Amino acid sequence: MRGFRFDWRWLVLIGLIAILANARSLPWFVTALALGVPGGYLLMLAWRAWEGNGGWGSGNGRRVTYWRGQRIEMHGPPRRVRPETWSAIAPILIYGLGGLVLVLAALAVVAQAL
Repeated sequence: MRGFRFDWRWLVLIGLIAILANARSLPWFVTALALGVPGGYLLMLAWRAWEGNGGWGSGNGRRVTYWRGQRIEMHGPPRRVRPETWSAIAPILIYGLGGLVLVLAALAVVAQAL
């Protein structure tokens, strides 16, 4: 089994399904957290995919490179490639809409409890 790779997200999905199946017997804040945390994670994935590989603070437009041991700052547009085709935008929409639905469901659980 050289190709076997464990992915923790499957355990989270199974746990989420188990919590939602028992939502009536659990306290409301457990259900709200079980909906809000994965929703926020999906929104974060959508944001990172939209912004490109970096995702966090691509800065002021200066790129830094090193040549022969010296630091060279190059001014110009940052190297950020945004998705332009529908095949590249589709995963972003799926992550974003799924995350938005989960976060709104968590807010609905909180509003109903309060």
